[in-house]
Amino acid sequence: MNGQDTPLVTFVVPCYNAAEYMRRAIDSLLIAERTCEILLINDGSSDDTSAIAHDYADRYENIRAIDQENTNWGGVVNRGIAEARGTFFKVLDSDDRFEPEALRRVIDALAATVRFGDRPDLLITNYVYDHLPSGSQRVMQYRTLFPQNRLFNWSEIGKPGMSQFLMIHATWYATEILRESEVQLPTGVPYMDSLLLLHPMPLLKKMLYLDVEPYYYAIGREGQSVDDEVIKKHIDQQLFAARMAIDDADYATLFEYEPNCAKIMAGYMQCTISVSTLNLFTIGTPEAIEKNNELWRYLEEYNPALYDNIRHSWVGAINRKSALGRFVAVQVFKLGKKYYKLA
Repeated sequence: MNGQDTPLVTFVVPCYNAAEYMRRAIDSLLIAERTCEILLINDGSSDDTSAIAHDYADRYENIRAIDQENTNWGGVVNRGIAEARGTFFKVLDSDDRFEPEALRRVIDALAATVRFGDRPDLLITNYVYDHLPSGSQRVMQYRTLFPQNRLFNWSEIGKPGMSQFLMIHATWYATEILRESEVQLPTGVPYMDSLLLLHPMPLLKKMLYLDVEPYYYAIGREGQSVDDEVIKKHIDQQLFAARMAIDDADYATLFEYEPNCAKIMAGYMQCTISVSTLNLFTIGTPEAIEKNNELWRYLEEYNPALYDNIRHSWVGAINRKSALGRFVAVQVFKLGKKYYKLA
């Protein structure tokens, strides 16, 4: 890649004490050497993460290694957006990976949109839950929700199914849109992907969906932020992230002027609130139950339109008041996670 060229995609790899597994993530990006830039951001690690990142940077012209003090995932993404030179922006967590052939198809499609002057504000792809302990994989796809292989707008999308909520793994924002949105993630706390996903979304005018599965989201690794024990330990941070997302958008206006955008964003928030509620029910202490009540009161007070949407969705049925109802909700939650191997 010539130093004067604009990279097609800036890939940001947040790395914190990731020496054990980060090579797999980085190696899965190497097919993009000629067209994309890769930022390996060492977030104050104490292991060999920095040395590994700099070794890759020494060997590949399109890779930069950046060392910074620990700011957690949000701070790394903020740094990545500030440093990005690519037309598109994508985060690859250091324990995840891309499937090379699917990634090649994505890169070819994005290159064509730039070449013909039809750059989307957002590319959407499928992604895969990659359950490492069992080796099982589950594809999350949007074939009935979005038109395929052409630009479309909000008026053209279908009705989302329960499993068709967007996740950050599925989205490839135009860097210009992220900067126009002025998204700024809080630092020092996890679970900030919701803001990166949702905050720029009301600005979208042109979208593109490709029915491919480039992103493999690793599940089941001990110590992950989605690990049950980690969630219990950091439940207050998860609740902080939920409140940040509640505060971030005017859903009353969105439902009036861009209802399909509002539905997609609310679908994600339904999942966010349900996970917080079910995790608090799983903890099960009186303090946890009161924290759940506080979360729902906060939602009702600060975003009534979103509250009405969530309360009348399947999530409202989960928010049980009785001990028996909470027990049943937790058991169904655990069975679902076990069956679908989502954790």
